[in-house]
Amino acid sequence: MRILAPFAAVCTVIVPAAANAEFQLSVYGGANTANDSEVTISSPSLSGDFDVDWFGDSFNKPPYYGARGTYWLNDFDLPLWGVAAEFTHAKVKADLDDPVVGGAFSRLEFTNGLNSVTLNALRRFPLSDRFMLYGGVGAGASIPHVEVTAGGPKTFELQVTGPVVQALAGGSVNVIGGLSLFGEYKSSYSWNEAHLNGGGSLDTDILAHHFAVGASFSFGSRPSQ
Repeated sequence: MRILAPFAAVCTVIVPAAANAEFQLSVYGGANTANDSEVTISSPSLSGDFDVDWFGDSFNKPPYYGARGTYWLNDFDLPLWGVAAEFTHAKVKADLDDPVVGGAFSRLEFTNGLNSVTLNALRRFPLSDRFMLYGGVGAGASIPHVEVTAGGPKTFELQVTGPVVQALAGGSVNVIGGLSLFGEYKSSYSWNEAHLNGGGSLDTDILAHHFAVGASFSFGSRPSQ
């Protein structure tokens, strides 16, 4: 699980700081879709620009999932604000039924992950002792598993392909103690420049839409209403 290393490293910084404040660990599943995008490939076997229709393929192995660790800034008299490290495993796959794309590629997907690791700024809006709305923005690195076959050697590996930005909004309900359930929408935009085995590159920018449900456990006190 090398891809989780940046997420774990940021959490090791956040957790000690949260000793006298509030730390929240969240895990989630769900699904994602993605807008069409232009794919530019330059390789010895294929060069050109292609309009690609992506779909999420979220429920096939490995499914969509993510994890987030949040440090709420109680110790700084800013209990409604937080800083979070997040890992998201989303997926996109090209529609090869398109005769142009399918004629050029026998495989074009990021189904072992259009993965991202981000650092987020969050703001929460307590509605009552149990209900909370929240939102935030973040930025980090896109780390997809590049899966491309287009006439030449197969590319099938994890790569750091460029930056990613995201915005999210959701709501949560406290179940008991520090345990809460939440639902969330997130939009992410990643710039991806992948290197291909045998030489060349593949470039595409992907706007993805995420729909997640999950659970959070908080260590420390929630803000007073």
